[in-house]
Amino acid sequence: MTVTGVAFAHSGATGIVKERMEAMKDIGSQMKIIGRMIKGNDPFDAKSVEKAAITISGHAAEIKNLFPENSTESPSEALPAIWSEWDEFIAIADKMKSEAEILSNVAKSASNVEDIKAQFAGVGKTCSGCHEKYRLEK
Repeated sequence: MTVTGVAFAHSGATGIVKERMEAMKDIGSQMKIIGRMIKGNDPFDAKSVEKAAITISGHAAEIKNLFPENSTESPSEALPAIWSEWDEFIAIADKMKSEAEILSNVAKSASNVEDIKAQFAGVGKTCSGCHEKYRLEK
């Protein structure tokens, strides 16, 4: 089911653009897993938070390789500013990686959602910070 949803959402994407769109989609999915716990829609599960955070961190570590110069072919949502502001773009990716690693570590000793809320927000700020500057508006 998930593969079909990803394929539909990224219809027409090929090569590295498809790879990065799938990675970003997975980051979003992992954030939603934790977000549902934060909102009280799902019960708190520290192991699931830890696992989701590790997945996010892994994708963040790949970002440098997922954005070769000028890979903006449709249906990419990447803005050209990524390559003209490469160091800043990579700094945000590195921050996402470190914030997700911290979240993973916080989750190891967390006993409730309150224990992870602040760190989850830190991960979310890296996502929104990058999207605001380097992704086409939807």
